Amino acid sequence: MGKICKSCGSYYSGDWCDKCGYGKPAGVSESVKKYRKAAKRKPERMQTAEDKKLYAKWAKEEREEAVEKRQDPKAQQHFLIVVVLAAVIVLFIALYRSGKIFSNTREEVVGQYFDSIRDGDFDKFVKCFPKEIKRDYESDMMDSGLSEGDYMKALYQDLADQYGEGYSINIKLGNETQLNADDYDMSGYKAQYGSAPKLSEVYEMVVNVSFRGSKGSDEAKLYLYVGKTGGYWRIFGMTEDVGSLNADGSPNEGELPPVEENSEQ
Repeated sequence: MGKICKSCGSYYSGDWCDKCGYGKPAGVSESVKKYRKAAKRKPERMQTAEDKKLYAKWAKEEREEAVEKRQDPKAQQHFLIVVVLAAVIVLFIALYRSGKIFSNTREEVVGQYFDSIRDGDFDKFVKCFPKEIKRDYESDMMDSGLSEGDYMKALYQDLADQYGEGYSINIKLGNETQLNADDYDMSGYKAQYGSAPKLSEVYEMVVNVSFRGSKGSDEAKLYLYVGKTGGYWRIFGMTEDVGSLNADGSPNEGELPPVEENSEQ
């Protein structure tokens, strides 16, 4: 038997009104909202006691639906997920920029520098330096028209000529001296490259290097200037102890790997 809708007056046979959706358990339907909106346009002076009672009922239902939406556990869960993801992203960026994650150590960048020379690995080589030196090497390689491997071979051909193809490079780290990053003079670096990295830490690292090959061997004592910029350690300067000796005790006059020399000691 059909029922009369208390909202729109239509007959319906199901659990809720097919016309306006009255009685539908999922809340107030869009058709109901449209019907109610039109009904509420009746001037208050023309509203009967029954109309006012019905309007009050509608208002109560709409308030309850709004409260349910605000208290919807799924909606709250989704909101919390968004908040947590945003916090994780912000934390990841902060840790990345500070060098707490995906960073390197002073020892690693020094080892990477000599390994890249031995292996002829241009990509590993330029990553040892601040962006200004890296850009300078990349520009020089492009101008040369050589491949990365051929460029590295040409760059260190003197080592191959002196020690023979397939020479080895072994390093032993010596003393490390921390320098004052705020007072460290980068004016010469800036004059050469147009800009200079902001260094949060600076160290002078003593590195004893042994070159061994079929044609001979040499040892050198180098001073590498390593600074932390953008969360990563980079090499930005190098000098040689000219008093260092070769394996046979003679003064070392061998060629140094080409790195921007730094006169600040």
